Amino acid sequence: MAKASVRKADNPHAEMGRVVADVRQASGLNLDEFAQAIKKDPRQVKRWEDAEDRPQIEAVYAVDAFKPLVVEAMARQNRQQIEIETVIRIRRIA
Repeated sequence: MAKASVRKADNPHAEMGRVVADVRQASGLNLDEFAQAIKKDPRQVKRWEDAEDRPQIEAVYAVDAFKPLVVEAMARQNRQQIEIETVIRIRRIA
């Protein structure tokens, strides 16, 4: 089967592949651990990151621990300056 050569800049999967790679890096997991967490084959995840296949961002977002990381990575892809604020509130209940 012949495959068309597509430059990464023209590849529609490149942005989402970078999101997946950013989420994996931010999670501190290696490729195998990350793939296991999202219940996918590590080779598949690598193809997503390399923009060789359509990333299944919904598989990454389905893991609760990755949801904020996905949102943050997608905001960064927007190429606009973003500000991330983490707020921790501790309330003492009498």
